[in-house]
Amino acid sequence: MPLVRIEVCDFKSYRGHQTIGPFRNFTSVIGPNGAGKSNLMDAISFVLGVKSAQLRSSQLKDLVYRGRRLGKTDVEDGSEADAAAEDDEEEGEGEGTAKKAWVLAVYYDADDKEWRFQRTISTNGTSEYKLNNKVVTYSAYNAALISHNILVKAKNFLVFQGDVEQVASQSPMALSRLIDQISGSLELSGEYEKAKEAQERATENATFNFTKRRGIAGEIKQYKEQKGEAERFESLCAQKDDLILKRILFKLFQIEESIEDNSKNIVGKNQELAGLREEQRKHDKALEAARAEQAKVRSTVMQKEKNIKKSEKTLDGKRPDLVAIEAQITHSTRKINNATKTRDEVARNEQKLRGRVASLEKDLASVRRAADAAQEEQRKAAQHNMALSEESLEEYRKLKASANVLAIDERQSLERLTRDEKATGRTVTQLAEREKGLNDKKAARVEELNAQTEKKAELEEKISTLQADLATTRQELNNQQSEKTRISKLEAEADEKLQGVYQQLLQAGVDRNESEREVRLKETLANLQRIFPGVRGRVVDLCKPIARKYETAMSVVLGRNIDAIVVDEEKTAIDCIEYMRNQRAGQATFIPLDTIQVKAINDKFRSFAKGARLAVDVIVSEGVVERAIHHACGNAIVCDTMEVARYVCYEKGQEVKAVTLEGTVIHKSGLITGGRSTHATTKKWDEKDVQGLMRVRDNLKTQLRELAKQKPRGQTDENLIGEISRLESAMTVARDDLSACKLRITGLKDELKHIDKEIKQTTPELKKVREVQKNHATSVAEIAELGAIVNDAEDGIFKAFCRKINVANIREYEERQLKVAQEESKARLQFEAQIARLGHQVAFETDGLKSAFDRLESLKTVLTTEEANLAKWEGQKDALQEEIVAFENIIQDLRDQLVEIQENLEEKNRGVEAVKKTTLKAGKGLDLALKEIATWNDEIEKLALERSAIYRKCRLEEIELPMLQGNLKDVPMEENLREEVAMDVDEDEDGTQKLKKVQDHGIEVDFEGLDDDTRESGTADNFDKEVAKLNAEIERMAPNLKAIERLDDVEAKLADTEREADKARKDSKQARDEFQDVKRRRCELFNKAYNHISDRIDQVYKDLTKGKASPMGGVAYLSLEDSEEPYAGGIKYHAMPPMKRFRDMEQLSGGEKTVAALALLFAIHSYQPAPFFVLDEVDAALDNTNVAKIANYIRAQASDTFQFIVISLKGSLYERGNSLVGIYRDQDVNSSRTLTLDLTQYDD
Repeated sequence: MPLVRIEVCDFKSYRGHQTIGPFRNFTSVIGPNGAGKSNLMDAISFVLGVKSAQLRSSQLKDLVYRGRRLGKTDVEDGSEADAAAEDDEEEGEGEGTAKKAWVLAVYYDADDKEWRFQRTISTNGTSEYKLNNKVVTYSAYNAALISHNILVKAKNFLVFQGDVEQVASQSPMALSRLIDQISGSLELSGEYEKAKEAQERATENATFNFTKRRGIAGEIKQYKEQKGEAERFESLCAQKDDLILKRILFKLFQIEESIEDNSKNIVGKNQELAGLREEQRKHDKALEAARAEQAKVRSTVMQKEKNIKKSEKTLDGKRPDLVAIEAQITHSTRKINNATKTRDEVARNEQKLRGRVASLEKDLASVRRAADAAQEEQRKAAQHNMALSEESLEEYRKLKASANVLAIDERQSLERLTRDEKATGRTVTQLAEREKGLNDKKAARVEELNAQTEKKAELEEKISTLQADLATTRQELNNQQSEKTRISKLEAEADEKLQGVYQQLLQAGVDRNESEREVRLKETLANLQRIFPGVRGRVVDLCKPIARKYETAMSVVLGRNIDAIVVDEEKTAIDCIEYMRNQRAGQATFIPLDTIQVKAINDKFRSFAKGARLAVDVIVSEGVVERAIHHACGNAIVCDTMEVARYVCYEKGQEVKAVTLEGTVIHKSGLITGGRSTHATTKKWDEKDVQGLMRVRDNLKTQLRELAKQKPRGQTDENLIGEISRLESAMTVARDDLSACKLRITGLKDELKHIDKEIKQTTPELKKVREVQKNHATSVAEIAELGAIVNDAEDGIFKAFCRKINVANIREYEERQLKVAQEESKARLQFEAQIARLGHQVAFETDGLKSAFDRLESLKTVLTTEEANLAKWEGQKDALQEEIVAFENIIQDLRDQLVEIQENLEEKNRGVEAVKKTTLKAGKGLDLALKEIATWNDEIEKLALERSAIYRKCRLEEIELPMLQGNLKDVPMEENLREEVAMDVDEDEDGTQKLKKVQDHGIEVDFEGLDDDTRESGTADNFDKEVAKLNAEIERMAPNLKAIERLDDVEAKLADTEREADKARKDSKQARDEFQDVKRRRCELFNKAYNHISDRIDQVYKDLTKGKASPMGGVAYLSLEDSEEPYAGGIKYHAMPPMKRFRDMEQLSGGEKTVAALALLFAIHSYQPAPFFVLDEVDAALDNTNVAKIANYIRAQASDTFQFIVISLKGSLYERGNSLVGIYRDQDVNSSRTLTLDLTQYDD
C-alpha cells in the first residue's frame, strides 16, 4: 500500500493531532456535507506541495484551525482555565488558539521503504518542509516526490471536486498541454525554443552575410560621398541627445516634485482623517441607540396589536353566545305567548262545556222525573181497568174467533186501510226526525267552519309575521355580507397596492445597489483611464447600433462582454487588474487588443437570407477597437423575426448564434433562450423616491387597520343563516297548517252544501207526505163504514158477553185495554230514549270537560317552566352583555394606547432616519477623504512607475543620466507584476491611511544641468518640439554613419565577410541539426505518452460504459490537429456513448461528460502513474448505474502498486471499497473526526 495514513494537526477543520487511516488499495471517504471530507483532500494536496490558491483559501495562513472548544459549563474555575492555557502553550497543537498547522503523509515505496513527507504552515505565512523528519528545501522535497512519480505541477495523483467537468469541457490546446506536461516533453520546451531561435538566428545570419558580401562593392563608392553628411549627422545627433537628456531631467524633476506634493497632501489629510473617523464612530453609536429604541417601541406595538387581536377574538367568541341566548329568549317568549293564548281559548271552551253539561244534567233530571210521573199515572190507571177471570177470557177468545170469520172481506179491507194509514204516519215521523238531524248537523258544521275560519286568519297573520321577520333577517344578512364584501374588496385593493409598494421598495434596494455598482464601475474606469494611458473604455461605450431597433439584439449579442474594458496591451490589463485588486474596486473583464484572437468573418452570412445581418455590420465603432468588437460579436447574426432565425439555424442547418430584434437567441447547439436584455434599463432611485414609497406603505397599513375596525361586529353569518333556516321551517309548518285549514274549510263548505241539498230534498217530501196524510178523508170514511160493518158483526156475537162484563160493546173493552198497553209502551220507550240520549251527551261533554281541564293544567305547567327559563335566559343575557361591553371598552383602551405607541414609533422612525442621514453624510465625508488619499497614493504609484520606466529607458538606450548616487543597473528591466504578495494593511492603528512606499532603486539624480528658468517655466512640449525638429532634419539626411570608419578597410572587410559567410553557413547547419534533435526527442516523448493514452482511452471508456444493454460499451478516441509537431497543436477528444450517434463533447449530457472525463483521466493516469490516485466526489453527476460501473472499474484496477482514495456520497461506490474512512463533525470540540472500517473482513 503506497499511502498508509495521513496525520493532521490543527489543519482547517481538524482540531489537534489526528491520524486518518490506514488506507487500503481502494479506500472510500464518506461523511455528511460540511463534515470535512474535502478538507482531507486539501490535507493530502497540501502535504504534497499544492499551492494554497488551489486549496480553497486565498493565503496559506487560512489553513490553520481557527475554531474554539464549546464550553460544557457556564462557569469554570479560574485556576483550571489558566492551567489549560499553559498546557495549550506547551503542546503547541492549539486549543482554539493554534499558531501553526502541519500534515504528515506516511508512504511506502515498492521496496517497502517508509517515506515521511511533512509540511508545516504558521499563521504568519511561513512554510516548512520535512522529509523523513529532516527539514529540507522545497526543491529537495519536490524532487523526492518526483522520484516516486508524484508530479505536483501535473497533479497526476488527484482530481479536485469540479475538475471532472473542467476536463470534459477543456479545449484541444489545453488537453495537448496536459499531455505535454504528463509526457515530460514540456521540460524540453525551453531547450526547444532556444534551439529554434538559434536556428532562425543562424539562418538569418547566413542570409545577411550573403547579402552583405554583394553590397560591399557598392559601399566603397558610397562611403566617400557620405563622409561629409555623416559628420553633420553626428553633430545633429549630439544636439538631439543633449535635448533628450534635458527633457528626461525635466520630467524626473517634475515627478519628484509631484511625489513630494502628494506625500504632503496625504500627511495633511491623515490629520483630518482621525477626526472624521471619531465623528463616524459617534454617529454609528447614535444610530445604534436610535435603532434600539425603535426596536423596543416596535416590539411594544406588536404586543399591543397581539393583545387587541386576542381580545377581539374573545369578543367574537362571546357574540354568538349572545345571539344564541337571544334566540332562546325569543323562543321562550313565543312559547309563553302561544301557551297563554291557548290557555285562554281552552278556558273559554271549558266554560262552554261546563254550561252545556249543567244544561244536559238538568234536562236529564227533568226527563227522569217525567218518566217517574208517567209510570205512576199508568199504575193508577191500571188499577181502574177491568179485570176478567180466566173463564171470561176464555169466553172472549172463543167469541173473538167466531167474530173473525164474520165480514171477512170488510175486515181485510179495513186492515189494509189501517195499515196504509200507519205507514204514512211512520213516514212522516221519519222525515221529521231526519230534517231535525240535518239541521243539528248543519249547526255543528257551521260552528266548526267558524272556528276553522278564525284559525285560518290566525295562521295567515302568523305567516305574515314570519315573512316580515325572514325578510328583515335576510336584509340584515345581505347588508352584513355586502359590507364585508365592500371592506374585503377595499382590503384586497389596499393589500395589492401594499404588495406593489413592497416590490418597488425591494426593487429600489436592488436598483440602488446596481446603480451604486454602476457608479463605482464608472469611477474605477475613470481612474484607470487617468492612470494608464492604454485604457480605451467599456465595449458598450465604444460602440453603438446603426439604428435604435438593434439595441436589444446587440445587448444580447454582446452578452457578458458588454461591460468588458478594452485596453491596448496585455501588460496594461495586468496593471489594471493589480490596481483594482489593491483598491478593492471589484472585478472587471479586460480585452487586450494585442493578444485577443479574432476569428475571420464569414462573408457568406452577409447576404445569407433576407432579414438577416451580421452583428458586426449593425454596430458602429472606431477602427482602433474594431478587433475587440469583432471578438465580442463573432459570427453572430441579427434576424428581424423569429422565422428568419429558424430558417437560418434549422432549415439551412447553420451552426451560428442567431438573435432576433426582441432578444430571443437560437444558440449554435439549437437551444432557444427567450428574454430581453436589461442593460441600461435600471431605474435611478434617490432617497426622496424611497421615502415617498415608505409613506405610501405606512398610509396603506393605516387604511388596512381602519378597514379591520369597520368590519361588522353584529351577528355572524352562521347565526343569521341559522335564524333564516328556523324562520323558513316555521313558515313551512305554518303554510302546511294553513293549507290543511283551507282544505278543512273547503270540506266543511262542501258538506254544508250537501246538508242544505239534503234538507231541500227532505222538506218537500215531508210536505208531500203530510199533504197525502191530510188528503185521506175518503180513506177515513171508508174505514169508518167498514168498521161499522165489522162492529155490527162483532156486536151480534159479543152482545151477551158485553152485558156480562158491563160494557156497551166489546170495542170499548178492547180500546181501553189496548190504550193502556200502548200508552204504557209509548211512554216507556219515549222516556228511555231521552234518558239514554241525554246520558250519552252528558258523558261525552263530561269527558271533553275533563280533557280541557287536563290541558289547562298542562298549559299552566308549560307557562311556569318557560317563565322560569325566560328569567334564566334574561339573566344570562344581561351578564353576557356586560362582559361584551367590558371587552369592547378594553379593546378601545388598547386601540387608544396603540395609537399613542404608533405615534411614538413614527417619531422613533423619523429619529432613526435623521440619524441615518447624519451618519450617511459623515460616512460620505470619510469616504471622500479616503478616496482622495487613495487617489494621491495612486498618483504616487503612477509617478513611481513612470520614473522607473524612464530609468529603464535610459538603461536600455544607454543614456548617461547624471546621478548623485545609485546606479541604473539596480533598476530591473521588467516590473514584477505577477508576484503574489500579501496585501498591505490599509489603515494604521490610529485610523489613518499609510503613505504608499515606492521604489526609488537607490538612485538620486543630479538636476544641476537644469537652469532655474527651465525648472520654473519649462514644459515637455518645448523639448518635444525641438527634438522633433532635429529628428525631421536627421531623417531627411539619412547618412551612413560608418562610412568614415569603413572607407579605409572596406577591402579588408570584404575578406572578413567571406570568412563570416562560411562560418555562418556552418553555424546554420549545426543549429538546424541541434533543433531537429531537440524536436525529435520532444516528439518522441510526446508521441510516447499520446500513443499510450490513445491506445488506452478506448478500452477504459468501454470498461466504464459497457453493460447488459451494450456489452461492447462506447467508443472513445483522440485525434491530433498537428501530426508534425503535436505539442504545438491541439488534441481533440471524441467520445460516443453506447447506442448513440456521434456528437460533439459539448452536446453530451452531464453524466455522459463525466464518464468521458473519467475515462480520459484514468487513461492519462495510466501513463507513468502515481502510486495512488485521490478522487473528490467525481461521481456527483452520475446515476447509480454509472456509479456502479465506476466502482467496479476502480475495484478492478486497485492493487498494492496502484491505490485509490475516493471521496463519495454514493452508496453504490463506497460499498465496493476495501475500507471506509468516515468523517463526522464533533460538535463538543468543534472539530472534524474520523472513523476507519476495514471492509475486507466482510468479503465473501
